[in-house]
Amino acid sequence: MEVTVRGRTLLQQARGLANRETRQRNCLETRFATGSVSKIFTAACLGRMVDAGLCHFDQSLTSIVTALRPHYGESLTLASLLSHRSGLGDYIDDDAALPFAGMDTAKLNGPADFLPHVLRAERHPPGAYRYSSAGFILLGLAIEALAAEPFPAAMARWVFQPAGLSGTGFPFLNVPAPDIAVGCLPDGSLHFSHLPRTGGPDGGVVTRLSDLRRFFDHLRRDQLLTRSTRQFLFQQTSQINEHAACAHGFKIVSIGGEPWPGHTGSDPGVSARVAFSRDHDSSIIVLCNVEDVAFQAFGLAREWLGAGA
Repeated sequence: MEVTVRGRTLLQQARGLANRETRQRNCLETRFATGSVSKIFTAACLGRMVDAGLCHFDQSLTSIVTALRPHYGESLTLASLLSHRSGLGDYIDDDAALPFAGMDTAKLNGPADFLPHVLRAERHPPGAYRYSSAGFILLGLAIEALAAEPFPAAMARWVFQPAGLSGTGFPFLNVPAPDIAVGCLPDGSLHFSHLPRTGGPDGGVVTRLSDLRRFFDHLRRDQLLTRSTRQFLFQQTSQINEHAACAHGFKIVSIGGEPWPGHTGSDPGVSARVAFSRDHDSSIIVLCNVEDVAFQAFGLAREWLGAGA
């Protein structure tokens, strides 16, 4: 966990076990699976592709992924998917204890492997906010088509490498790795069989504190995205609840009276919540390999900063 305000680190600590079987402890360089925090990286990748002239936010998904034309109409745009206003339902129940139950998680290796599940998602009239990880699977297919390479490779070439995020990527999540925290379920079991084998555009990116801090610094400046693209991605599109709003790939939370972009992440044995100031070097980063704890810690940090810490 790390809390930084205007370049001053107020709190930085690592606690608990990275692996309960080996008793290895978490440290500041431990890498964590972060669930839907992936969505901000997916949005940044599409933003870079827009800046490069490969696509535009109002472009229809099917003009990029032509194989999807029998399934979706022209109204399904990149912007509508990024903002969760496309009308597309979801392929998982985010509120379920085991959202991937019933799926062969060992065979979920990329966006195309999720497509049979996504195509069964409910359809609703577009325009209203409806959180949809299914929509981000489709955005991942768009990224693969535009980049002409698999999603993890495209993300590395378009986002992770340009931003210098050496500890961020999509390693296999069904086997232990010495530098990645192993998620623990409430019953004490480990999460390997309950997650897709590889993370993707909607969730499962593996990252660490220092990489997120560096990524946020890039997003404040014109180093990774143009100013107009950043403004578009951070533009509020829907109010989710009294505490948060949705933008394009980002969730917006008010901290100290300022709108901070970021995202939440939740999977079996995973909780993460991150947010950063658009204008100055301030951020809250909480990564955890047990469920719900990151949200509680983030809430405490948010109240602390709101009180003028």
